[in-house]
Amino acid sequence: MPKILKLPEIAESVVEGEILRWLKGEGDPVKKNEPLVEVMTEKVTVEIPSPYEGTLAKILAPEGTVVPVHAPIAVIAEPGEDPATVSVEEIPKGAEAAPATPSPTPPKSASPPALKVRATPAARRLARELGIDLREVSPGKPSGRIEKQDVERYAEARRPPAHQLPEPSTEPQRVPFRGVRREIAQRLRTSQDRAVHTLHVDEADLTALVALRERLLPIAEAEGVKLSFLPFILKAVIAALRKHPEFNATVDDERQEILIHPVYHLGIAVATEQGLVVPVIHHAEQKGLLELAREIADKAQRAREGRLTLNDVEGGTFSITNIGSIGGLFSFPVINYPQVAILGVHRIHPRPVVRHGEIQVRHMTYLSLSFDHRVTDGAQAAYFMNDLIRYLETPELLML
Repeated sequence: MPKILKLPEIAESVVEGEILRWLKGEGDPVKKNEPLVEVMTEKVTVEIPSPYEGTLAKILAPEGTVVPVHAPIAVIAEPGEDPATVSVEEIPKGAEAAPATPSPTPPKSASPPALKVRATPAARRLARELGIDLREVSPGKPSGRIEKQDVERYAEARRPPAHQLPEPSTEPQRVPFRGVRREIAQRLRTSQDRAVHTLHVDEADLTALVALRERLLPIAEAEGVKLSFLPFILKAVIAALRKHPEFNATVDDERQEILIHPVYHLGIAVATEQGLVVPVIHHAEQKGLLELAREIADKAQRAREGRLTLNDVEGGTFSITNIGSIGGLFSFPVINYPQVAILGVHRIHPRPVVRHGEIQVRHMTYLSLSFDHRVTDGAQAAYFMNDLIRYLETPELLML
């Protein structure tokens, strides 16, 4: 009797997911607990394994579809059943399977979609790499299943002669608005619709901090740690948040409440190939510089590889986006709703400034604070930034 696979409850706060990629095509054999489909939630991307052994008879939720939790997404025929004879309408309710359990290890990255044709995994992978539509490839064997050599033969046949350059296209490239990019768009739209974004910009003289980091670099290297400026910035942010707790907060718009948090779960924005991801350094106030540096590097690497877990991205109380390595003068970061503030850190570079009536070369940077004006005001933002800059310019204060 065929079984219906439903979208499982991936986490308590997750109510829907987007079907990113089917790892099997209709008619493909499926083993129990074998990864079957990649699903992206508002938090992370996970693999959903098959709870049964059999054949993937019918895909009910095509790639790009957003489905609610517990919605049917596929039909699996049991061993010995002919998947071609399976009718979704005829499946009795008692045959419906319990939702599958998501794999604890997310896939490395979201890949281009697989196609609903009979093909070997190697053929699908090669077709994705070459940008070939498998529906245009003819199988070379009577079984009708496309194999890797069929894709190679098709690619060779459509390759233009070396002397013949392809005509430049005048049509725009159409990129599906889906996956991580769509999730980012939805979250930013929610942030813009609900929070009243306000920007406060100031500059800081980090000459003393640059010197301190230079002195600590050999110690960090001996411990196998790459020490950037970010752990120092986290320490200074925590010290400033302790004096201005209204910025270490989230908003519950449904209950009309502001939640001021006694712990410091700091989100660190990471640019990945799929888009911006914000892993969280939980209880950052309990960690030293080297521990912070290790955790930042680990979560940034796993974010770029698509290996973050739900716990890695949940519970943030304040966010930091470090744009300095890329460039630009300063930015207007978008608040990571429901948080109420985000700090933008920019390029640290030497430039001439006036100190004690003299022109000196100092290591300067711009800091931009976006905050929700519903929760706090411009004067409080200025006080917060004043204290943050004081800690950054005189880092020995962090020892007190």
